[in-house]
Amino acid sequence: MGATQTVTVLEHIPVSLPPETTAELTLPLTFLDVVWLSLPPVHRLVFYRHPVSRSEFVDDIIPKMKNSLSKTLQHFSPMAGRAVVSPDHLNRSKIRYADGDTVPLVFALSLSDGFDRLASDNSRSCADFHPLVPRLPPTSRGVDGSITIPVFALQVTLFPDVGFCMGVTNHHVIGDANTIFRFMKAWAFFSSSPHHQDSLPPQFLPFYDRTTVKDERGFAEIFWDYAKTSNVEETLDVDLLPKIPDKVRSTFVVSKEDIQRLKNHVVKRRPKIPHVSSFTVVFSYVWVCLVRSRTEINNADGDDDEEMDNFIFTADCRARLGTPGLPHNYFGNCVVPCMGSVRTKDLTGDGGVANAAEVVGGSIHSQLNSKDEDGVASGVEDLATRVAAMKKDRILSVAGSPKFDYYELDFGWGKANKFEIPSIDITGAISMSAASKKHGEGGGLEAGLALPVAQMDSFTRIFAEGLKAQLYEEEEEEEEEEEEKQW
Repeated sequence: MGATQTVTVLEHIPVSLPPETTAELTLPLTFLDVVWLSLPPVHRLVFYRHPVSRSEFVDDIIPKMKNSLSKTLQHFSPMAGRAVVSPDHLNRSKIRYADGDTVPLVFALSLSDGFDRLASDNSRSCADFHPLVPRLPPTSRGVDGSITIPVFALQVTLFPDVGFCMGVTNHHVIGDANTIFRFMKAWAFFSSSPHHQDSLPPQFLPFYDRTTVKDERGFAEIFWDYAKTSNVEETLDVDLLPKIPDKVRSTFVVSKEDIQRLKNHVVKRRPKIPHVSSFTVVFSYVWVCLVRSRTEINNADGDDDEEMDNFIFTADCRARLGTPGLPHNYFGNCVVPCMGSVRTKDLTGDGGVANAAEVVGGSIHSQLNSKDEDGVASGVEDLATRVAAMKKDRILSVAGSPKFDYYELDFGWGKANKFEIPSIDITGAISMSAASKKHGEGGGLEAGLALPVAQMDSFTRIFAEGLKAQLYEEEEEEEEEEEEKQW
């Protein structure tokens, strides 16, 4: 799997807003933010093939990225701010940007030549990615007991004469995948624009008004009581990234054609499923392959196929929260949980993918189209209780979203070669994103997994065999249709 990745820091730059920017900004925490307080940070890595020397990196890339980041923060000042959490008073907790707040931006040099290996889809040691992940500054406590939490950090690591890796770490309380991706798009816009470009086009600007996010049922208090039972500071340490010697990371691509075959497979067996999207069938397929690989590995120990396997992921609800809904550029968290359960034997059997898709698609449809008084937020008050009732080793969650294509981010040196979410090493989630165009014309999805070596080997085989079986199934159906026409 290659040598362990090591880096050395070239510069550590606290990047502030431009000097003429003095306005402070405070955003109250909504119930959609509070739910994330006790969870670990999200880590993203974006690899770019752009051969530059160390001197070019220092003389050209570093000043350009520092300047463009400062311009971006002028419009996204909360990213430089802090979450201030008062343990006894929820209404005093907030996201606050104050004059002088900064984003830590680290520029580092890789001491290995592992760019091609790390930026591939093949099995790679998880530990090799961790030095590329930026660390959030430490939290601090005020005399009143309040906790101040830095929410954003960046690192750019040079692989001399090959390319570099952009590392992004954020506390989820600052915003969901939509918010972080919009920030990255704005930064890419300034980085790839002429030096004198200072204004941001309207489509990139964030929407900060939170008065329309109503919480008449007191969901925030429910999540607040749960958050207070955890140690917030402990969840923020990047060293929580597990150092398991045999844990590896791989990327699995489901092409546009494979997605259509999976949809056909599901619809043929479950014609009344209300939501058969690309996400639904790809997540269901990966889930089934994971459960089958786990069962195969644990077979000697008697994996109980009567138990329940569970999933939980989030769906964006900006367009559905309240009346008339929130704008697509709303800054913060605006996602609701979709969750469900299926018996293990119903996933490992012949109808596994269709069984999974029925429950996955149904959960998305019912959550986003709920008609009860809470609307799209229906059931969130029981979230902690429902999750606590699930066996931890039988919960699959999702990091990222296919809606936000990091492969299209261009900072002025071309589009990305590889996108990873290393925080799945902590959470056990799978990552999902749009597939790189290197895999075809587009329309495909890719899933990232971090597993022990033995299970990864099993999953890889099961995943490939399953897609091949879908192809054979399609060919057989086409032959049958042709024979019927001849008769």
